[in-house]
Amino acid sequence: MTQVYVSIGSNINAEENITLVKSKLEKLFTCSFSDVFHSKAIGFKGKDFLNLVVGFTYKSDPYSLNNILKNIEVEMGRDQDQKGMSDRVIDIDIILFGKLIIQDKDFSIPSQDIKNHLFVLEPLVQIAEKQIHPVFNTSFGDMLKEKLR
Repeated sequence: MTQVYVSIGSNINAEENITLVKSKLEKLFTCSFSDVFHSKAIGFKGKDFLNLVVGFTYKSDPYSLNNILKNIEVEMGRDQDQKGMSDRVIDIDIILFGKLIIQDKDFSIPSQDIKNHLFVLEPLVQIAEKQIHPVFNTSFGDMLKEKLR
C-alpha cells in the first residue's frame, strides 16, 4: 500500500461538489481530509475556488488511480471544456504517490502545484506537515514556511 495525496478543487456549486466528492472518495478509500480552503481564481476571471487535499493508501499504480479519479470527475459533470485555467465542477489530481517521481505525458508526480500554489501546499501541510517532498528533500511544513517568507 502506498500513501497517496490528492488535491481537490471546485468553483461551480463548490460546496455541494466538495461534499459530493468527499462522499465518493470515502466509499472507495479510508480518507484523511484537510480543511477546505478558499482561493481566488488564478489565470482567469471566475468565482473563488474551494480547495482541499485528501490522503489515503492505495494498493495499485498511479495510472489506475488516475482513471478512478477522472471517472469521478466525469460522473460529477466535468467535461472536456473544463481544462487549464477555467471554471470547473470538480478537479481531482494526484499530487503525491509515495516517493514515486514520474514526469511523462500523463503525470508530473510530485505535482509542481505543491511548490507553486498555496491552495495545494497549505491543505497538504495540514495533513502531512512532516512528510518529506521526494524531490526537494524537505518537509512540506518547511516548504510552506519558506513560501510565506
